[in-house]
Amino acid sequence: MKAEEYVQKAYQCILQNDFEQAVEWFEKAISAQPDHAEHYFRCSVTYARSGRLEQALAYAEHAVRLAPQQDEYVLHLHAQEARQHTEKARKMLDVDRATPQVRQDAILLLERAIALDPLCGDAFLLLALIYDEMNEYKLAVQAAREAAALFPHNVQLANLMKKLCQQMNEQI
Repeated sequence: MKAEEYVQKAYQCILQNDFEQAVEWFEKAISAQPDHAEHYFRCSVTYARSGRLEQALAYAEHAVRLAPQQDEYVLHLHAQEARQHTEKARKMLDVDRATPQVRQDAILLLERAIALDPLCGDAFLLLALIYDEMNEYKLAVQAAREAAALFPHNVQLANLMKKLCQQMNEQI
């Protein structure tokens, strides 16, 4: 089979929501055409849809190495890096009592994530929660507003916004 036939098989699998099989077909396309950046990119997107962040990131990096001028590949790589930073920050905060230093380190990771991907709503949401814990309500509201713009129908976020606004009013 030719690489393009493998890609077509991958797309058929995607239409059937069989992302695992789609990845296998994309990897066969990559084996058949290892210098073709688009195969790495499409495989990365499929891994990302499957929640397999490490693989998505590795394939996105490879696509950008092969075709650094492709804005779509660079944007996708940045989105995966932002997800990685956000997940790392989330894991840092999963401990029972996050220290002030851990919170500051998490904030830096989230700011980096947002710089890479300004549409990373999860980073804004987590940032709002950290600032809330630190009683930095103005910063928490700013981050929550950004998250709300990206997730306008999120009930939890709306409740957080109400809580933050009440806390700010109590401080005045």
